[in-house]
Amino acid sequence: MPSWKMPPQITRILILTLVFLAAYVLIGVRLWHEQIHMGEEYKEQISKQSIRRIRYPGIRGRIYSSDKHILADNHPAFDVVFHLEEMRRPGRQSNTVKHIMECIGRTAKLLKRKNQISKKDILEQMRTKPGLPLQVFSDLSKTQAAAIAELSPPVQGLELTVSPIRYYPGDELAAHILGYVGKEDRKKAKDKEEFSSSYYQPDFVGRQGLEKLLDDELRGKPGKSIVRVDNRGFIHEVIGRKIPAECGDDVVLTIDYKAQRTAEKVLRGKYGALVLLDADTGAVLAMASTPAFDPGMFVPSISSKDWRKLNSDPQHPLLNKAVGAYTPGSILKPLIAMSILENGVNPYDTVFCDGATYIGNARVRCWSWRSGGHGRVDLVNAIKHSCNDYFIENGRKLGLDKIQKTLKAAGIGQHTGFPLRESNGVLPTRKYKKKVDKVPWNEHDTAILSIGQGKILLTPLQAAIYTAAIANGGTLWKPFLVREIRSPDGHIVAVPKPQATGKLPVSAKNLKLIQEGMYKVINASDGTAKRARNPYITLSGKTGTAEMGPCNNRYTNTWFIAFGKHNNRNLAIAVFIIKGQSGGRTSAPIVSQFFTEWLKPPTNR
Repeated sequence: MPSWKMPPQITRILILTLVFLAAYVLIGVRLWHEQIHMGEEYKEQISKQSIRRIRYPGIRGRIYSSDKHILADNHPAFDVVFHLEEMRRPGRQSNTVKHIMECIGRTAKLLKRKNQISKKDILEQMRTKPGLPLQVFSDLSKTQAAAIAELSPPVQGLELTVSPIRYYPGDELAAHILGYVGKEDRKKAKDKEEFSSSYYQPDFVGRQGLEKLLDDELRGKPGKSIVRVDNRGFIHEVIGRKIPAECGDDVVLTIDYKAQRTAEKVLRGKYGALVLLDADTGAVLAMASTPAFDPGMFVPSISSKDWRKLNSDPQHPLLNKAVGAYTPGSILKPLIAMSILENGVNPYDTVFCDGATYIGNARVRCWSWRSGGHGRVDLVNAIKHSCNDYFIENGRKLGLDKIQKTLKAAGIGQHTGFPLRESNGVLPTRKYKKKVDKVPWNEHDTAILSIGQGKILLTPLQAAIYTAAIANGGTLWKPFLVREIRSPDGHIVAVPKPQATGKLPVSAKNLKLIQEGMYKVINASDGTAKRARNPYITLSGKTGTAEMGPCNNRYTNTWFIAFGKHNNRNLAIAVFIIKGQSGGRTSAPIVSQFFTEWLKPPTNR
């Protein structure tokens, strides 16, 4: 019986059929495993991957003056944003980027603004946070906002939004105290976990001044919402309730609004500083430095052009001259008088002033040298006339060590405790002289130190502090700026207390003699600061004129310190002007103008 043999073609077909059947079985098993067995796990992973948290910036608290004028606030700002998911174009990503750049250009032309967005910025937005709108233009005027609203034909994906932005209603008012803010650096974000897992919109943070010092208190709590995004990161569903952003704490300063405004007015056009203190507590009632700057320039960010302009200005508008260190001139003489008295010199002993003192081959002139000097003067009249001969002769007898002890006790060369950045100044020492000039301290150094020249520097704030101590009986107070901090609902969170830091090394009897001399400076018919008189407060003070620069390019910096009582409150003031005429002719009239305008009662209309 012949054997049956399967044709080769059929064999191949059967083998191929079996292979295909096996493949389908394997695919089916795999699909069952992925879809049924692993389905729930994948669903959970997909859900997690498609959910994103959006973090909205907190709203900064307000900053008020002591009389509740707003110094720093937030106002609604109109912004132009693009929703990139609505602006996508078919084909390559570059098509979308090109379209967005064209839309930005069209919008910029309408607003008459320069485009600050680059292709790189758009790609970065699409890569890192495509679900968030791209801010294209910020802080539009109402006219610009109206133009956008009437844009025709409209730009698909463009939206006009309103967001809170830092606002300084006084422009340059108290700029060096307030400082300024800027957008938070993404790399320095406080909420690291939020930043890495969310669509993170950065806060405005303090960069300088009280905005920086009190950043934790002023920062509000961020708002949050949870959204579901598609596979490209674009939002298509909001999940749950949006948590709105909250305001930070409000800060009330010791600054008197009218005093601050007046201080800046009387310094306008000049290069210098004014400090006004409550002499009984150390509260800073006014602190002005000119020229100043507008903190609003930094919101939301300052342009490179404006930044270069501020930094290259020879008058240094960013520098707070109230806490910069300068040669004091004769405003140091009340402290030298203190050292003279406390080291046993009889205040009624006289020195004959003939207009100059000779130290070896060097001659140090008194300002009265043209008229032949002041004649015989005792301590009180030496203060009244600002007699160099008197202070040089007695200063030479005292020597550096005794003078230095008094100056150190008055806070020279040390931080005052002021909450913002300040200079220490320079306390004169032999070590410092050797380091700077490479030669030892000598008698000539002691002589010129006795009239406020040479190796000594102090700040207008330090001058105001020891002036306040002379006024209040000898107590040195730590200067402070914050009166209270309040929560957004108005409850008091913190009230800083005045803090004494030391005492002037002087008896009550000797202090009265110094006060008498300073009273005569202004109120005697032949005092050096008659121009400081005003109708509203009786002042006692001291002028100062410091010679600066090389002999072939000499100029003078001028000072005036004063104290007085108004409404049972002791006040102390220091005024410093760079390149003035003299303390009596330049700085004293500024003090008169300041108190006249500040204390003048409002007129009834």
